Amino acid sequence: MSAIRWVCLSDLHFGAENSLLTNLDGGSLEVDTSKASPVLEQLVSCLAELIQPSAAAPLPSLVLNGDVIEFALATDNVAAMAFDRFVDLAFDPARPLFGPTVYYVPGNHDHHMWEVARERQYSDYVASVPADRDLAEPWHVTRMFERPGDHGAPGDELPTAELLDALMRRRLGNDAVGVKIAYPNLGFTGADGSATVVFHHGHFIESIYLLMTRLRLATFPASAEGVNVWDWESDNFAWIDFFWSTLGRSGESGQDVGVIYNMLQSPEALKWLAGNLGGTLSQNVPGPRVASRAASPAVKRLLGSVAGRASQLERHTPGATLSDDAAAGLVRYLSGPLRAQLEGEHVGASAADVRFVFGHTHKPFERSQLIDGFAKPVTQFNTGGWVVDTASTNPMQGAAVVLVDAAANVASLRMYNQADSPSAYAVHLAEDPGGAPNPLRDELSGALDLAAEPWTSFSAAVAAAVDQRHRALPQIISHAMAAPEPPPHQP
Repeated sequence: MSAIRWVCLSDLHFGAENSLLTNLDGGSLEVDTSKASPVLEQLVSCLAELIQPSAAAPLPSLVLNGDVIEFALATDNVAAMAFDRFVDLAFDPARPLFGPTVYYVPGNHDHHMWEVARERQYSDYVASVPADRDLAEPWHVTRMFERPGDHGAPGDELPTAELLDALMRRRLGNDAVGVKIAYPNLGFTGADGSATVVFHHGHFIESIYLLMTRLRLATFPASAEGVNVWDWESDNFAWIDFFWSTLGRSGESGQDVGVIYNMLQSPEALKWLAGNLGGTLSQNVPGPRVASRAASPAVKRLLGSVAGRASQLERHTPGATLSDDAAAGLVRYLSGPLRAQLEGEHVGASAADVRFVFGHTHKPFERSQLIDGFAKPVTQFNTGGWVVDTASTNPMQGAAVVLVDAAANVASLRMYNQADSPSAYAVHLAEDPGGAPNPLRDELSGALDLAAEPWTSFSAAVAAAVDQRHRALPQIISHAMAAPEPPPHQP
């Protein structure tokens, strides 16, 4: 479609075995990066149907809105090679689907991309400062709005997402494509200046990603939370990076983190895991034997508490697109850090018509909501996610492709929601939540026959892959529980 200027994909989780876009060997159910998954092949076919080259309009820019490379639950090389398959299909030099600049907004599972970029950016800045001048503090965020050619202040220029940039150049064999990184917000203003689209991964709507801020406030009650996105990120970046973006890459320990994550879906597996941990601790805790025996139930209670908190993560909340905590967190983020950054970059939130695109929850939805400080309701589009992390159907979970035109009109193409029957899988255009005229959605509605190819083949591929992942999860857990027990502790 010639009207499309930006295409947003989120929560692809390339490399994770539960991602529909990571290929699994049909027999072993292990990750096979030698070829694209059936769902990935069909998704790119659908994107090709959407994006028709035109001499009158450039190819749209691709926005990757976080959790694209799975750093938490996969090794770097596996995640990178799974991403390779996407590059091969979507950026085929004979028929590329997207323009030469890709925009990358890291999430929690690939937060380390931002850490690498900001440290490189700061090193380049230090090298440019004369020895007789003071250095500025390292910055924790980028600008929301790119200002080409105006990089007078530190942090003005969007840095390069070096790993993705290198992967794309390696696959394509040239420097025609580059990847810029914006964190944690990326904004585009429509051609007439009346509307703005903001992309944010969505992790800051959950209170767990503000854990260090909460601990600081509990320890020093007189301190302030901070209303700027810089404050939120500078407080919590190390915690987000460690637990959600680097721990799972730590050798065999990292593999065990992935197994434990899967076990959070099974009460039986958690009981088994708690017993192992409690028993080991009771053997190894120094001191009287009675004290070490008492440690076992304590560890079980602790693990049960951790599992309970993990099961309350937004993607595991059944029956609602957003939990009460996340709904309140979304309002807090929009009215606080996002509004402050809009105003700081001279886009008055009180006058702007803002469309907010985010993912993270793996539950796609569309809605419009009046937010304090905004003159007009903020329309919200959640892209959902491409992973299956439960053993049974969750109809709230699914994924959407969000499309934006030059006037900042937004349309959400709902690609799937989980269903019990393969016949229930069907792609559809979501209703516009704002109720105002939407030329982009109208054009898509008239141009797309979603009951024909390639959409029907895509739906069939998704239905089969979701069922495969549902069946794989218990097998993964059972395999972990059947692993040989460690030798008994020798005093």
